[in-house]
Amino acid sequence: MVVLLIAAVYAAWTWLRPYEWQSDAAARFRITGALLTRDHANHWLELRLKKAGAAEHDLLKPVRLVLEGGREAAPAETTLVGDEATGTTEIWFKFWLEPGDLNGPLRLRLNDGVLRVKTNAGEPRFGVTGRKVFNTSHW
Repeated sequence: MVVLLIAAVYAAWTWLRPYEWQSDAAARFRITGALLTRDHANHWLELRLKKAGAAEHDLLKPVRLVLEGGREAAPAETTLVGDEATGTTEIWFKFWLEPGDLNGPLRLRLNDGVLRVKTNAGEPRFGVTGRKVFNTSHW
């Protein structure tokens, strides 16, 4: 019974914890998940963001993924989710990453803030599917 209780608490903790404990309010959104897909030697990184306040996303400000060493990548694809009444409630960004881009931490510059995408060094390991979902920035 104790083992089952510990497993249930661990499962709830991993399911309910935020992607990033303290996201930058100036970004106006928070990351809720990341999907990394291997494409030969390169990778596709998809980020899902949810609105984290009343302020709207500023479409005139550039969005950039900041890689280790300061190099920046622009999104290859952007999907905005919402309607006229609620405005943009979710944003999906898709980035094309080359070999070596995942070796260090990654940050997302959005609006006037910066969000942590990946905090650990080193490229993540993949299973046979070549896809990996991350629910926290520690990967």
